[in-house]
Amino acid sequence: MKKFIIALLAAVIAAASSAFAQADLRVGTWMLADDNIFRNYSGEGDMVFMPYADLGYTAKLGEDQQIYFSYNGDFYFFNQLSQRDFSVHGGHFDYSRLWPESQTQLALGAMVESRFNPEDYSYYNYTEGGLYASLKHYFRDDLMTLVRYNLDGRGFKEFPEFNYVEQVFSLRTNWFLPSNTTLSLTGTFYNKSYTSDVQTLDSTFVSPEDLRDRLLLQGRGPMWMRMQQLLGDDFEGFYRYDVRAQRFPGTNQMALEASVAQNLAEGTGLMVGYSARVNPKNRNRYLTNLGESVLNNEELFDDHYSYNGHEARVQLKQLLPGESSLTLLATARTRRFSNRPALDLEGNLLASGDSRRDRAVLVNALFTSHISAGFTGALDDFELNVQAGAGRNDSNDRYYDYRSAWLSIGLEKAF
Repeated sequence: MKKFIIALLAAVIAAASSAFAQADLRVGTWMLADDNIFRNYSGEGDMVFMPYADLGYTAKLGEDQQIYFSYNGDFYFFNQLSQRDFSVHGGHFDYSRLWPESQTQLALGAMVESRFNPEDYSYYNYTEGGLYASLKHYFRDDLMTLVRYNLDGRGFKEFPEFNYVEQVFSLRTNWFLPSNTTLSLTGTFYNKSYTSDVQTLDSTFVSPEDLRDRLLLQGRGPMWMRMQQLLGDDFEGFYRYDVRAQRFPGTNQMALEASVAQNLAEGTGLMVGYSARVNPKNRNRYLTNLGESVLNNEELFDDHYSYNGHEARVQLKQLLPGESSLTLLATARTRRFSNRPALDLEGNLLASGDSRRDRAVLVNALFTSHISAGFTGALDDFELNVQAGAGRNDSNDRYYDYRSAWLSIGLEKAF
């Protein structure tokens, strides 16, 4: 099945590249090797093959106006855990208008996106739609302000308790100083309104032993015989989901980001940044003990509304010969989760009764290079990306106490 999907994708890309000669077509793939693919205590590793295609078309409506249509398809194929394969598909529409005399740019857009998983993991499936509007204005050559508003909605296939409508309003200001320094300050307000009034979902693991004990209490009827057949040596248990009684319609969050970027020398830049998130009402909904993922956005488990947090970043970027660059990034962060008690690996509350707290340190290196063989156009305009990273997350919730290291290689071709 994998080979069929890859072959079909290649055929579609080949047809599109000839049918849309004036379009912006980018195809590529990532190969990821990660020793903790789900970012939890189990440390389960895998290699993931991630081909993708982006097809866009730009139409100019005048000298200073244009519209842009695009399709994005991302595929995730696991080497060992093939039952976890999934894909994400999206479409975008963007309109932009520039007023050169006032250095003002207006952008409007809309998007739709869906994720598709196998039946056993269909609880990840969602459909999303959204609109946005942004206005960028230069008050002076050294002072820029960007205002943006987003309205999005997302629906989950199996957990309608998590369906929501989200509004995001942000304001960013950049100052460009004569010393080749850029100061940036961003404030963001988030509001999420759920379409149901359930506060939290939690999960309880039911082991084979637990299930057998429950069946014994029910007697040896037809259900007993059937379950005896199912509970073989390969049966690993399952998760039961419980709905708590407390209710609320939505939640808010505020975020503040500040950064200083400095040009140290020709081709060398340093950035130091800080961000904070605050949940004024300390509300969240979540699933537990199913893991997160380094792939896609697994907000069912660690939605950013779930915690108050602080994060510090230091980034060094160096331009290299041959249209190449090297970026080094170090991140330290703390997250204190709201109304989310820390658990041991058996799902029991800690004796202290503390809420979950995480402290993480992450390091990342990214090398990029533009490749053009020059023999033929088909071998021009390749983008090579090599990333490596490592990190540790120290958590009082044992499920989320982990270490991780990963390496990925990406190659992209532009037509």
